[in-house]
Amino acid sequence: MDQIDRKILQILSQNAAATATEMVPLVNLSIPAINKRIQKLQKSGVIRRFTIQVDPAKVGKPICAFILVVLRHASGMEGLMEYIQSDPDILECYGVTGEYDYMLKVCTADVTALQKKINHLKKVSGVAKSHTMMTMMEYKNDVSALPDTLQEGKETPL
Repeated sequence: MDQIDRKILQILSQNAAATATEMVPLVNLSIPAINKRIQKLQKSGVIRRFTIQVDPAKVGKPICAFILVVLRHASGMEGLMEYIQSDPDILECYGVTGEYDYMLKVCTADVTALQKKINHLKKVSGVAKSHTMMTMMEYKNDVSALPDTLQEGKETPL
């Protein structure tokens, strides 16, 4: 990955609908060359998918919380993963280190809906306990990790 790939990623992270035509003056390549680079970034797995970022509050889901989960035993993971996949309000799930096993990001319509999700989660087979933190304010929400753009001349393999 070179500086041009990094620039393309930066552009697409700001606007996934940006066209190669719009990128031409920014990266100084032809449309076919830009498209070829994007395809290579996709094929290599650097770009997982193109998507949109929705404001949860504007679609009726203003309550955001992080739920930390502890499993009784490793075999409980299957039930937890099934529940997580089945619930569209669970936006993210991470395996974490420390006292807890997993961290979930959840957006709901109201506190009552959040409480129902917590109660349901506690009934999932294998879940020993949970700890919930509601967010008060979002200060930063960058959805993509981008490569350092200051690494002039440094290329990384795709």
